[in-house]
Amino acid sequence: MNINQKGCFAEYKFATAAMECGLNVSMPLLDSSKYDCIVEYEGRLSKVQIKNANDRNQSDDKRGIFVSLGNTHTFYEKDYVDVFAIYLFDGFFIIPNKEQRAFRFVKGGKYSNFFNNFATFFN
Repeated sequence: MNINQKGCFAEYKFATAAMECGLNVSMPLLDSSKYDCIVEYEGRLSKVQIKNANDRNQSDDKRGIFVSLGNTHTFYEKDYVDVFAIYLFDGFFIIPNKEQRAFRFVKGGKYSNFFNNFATFFN
């Protein structure tokens, strides 16, 4: 798969996993939104930006896996993206947007409580 196909794969995988958790998912028709989908639960809407990190080097060393969200001068503003869903280790890290520029994931690291936490975050 090329990089675009991998991104689309992660988006549909996220939508499927969210629906399996009882969440409603809407996706924009155009590729011009800063978010990839909207998740709705009991009337609350969350704009989600999805990233596929499974193609990166998944070594278990202490440095972990680095996922950039853009260049050093850009970030996803809270007005446009509420949450990130990072597809990695065959699941999703669902992390609120605090206008981060990057993440570093290590198995059992500080983001481990965000792994596949659909019910916790969206409910």
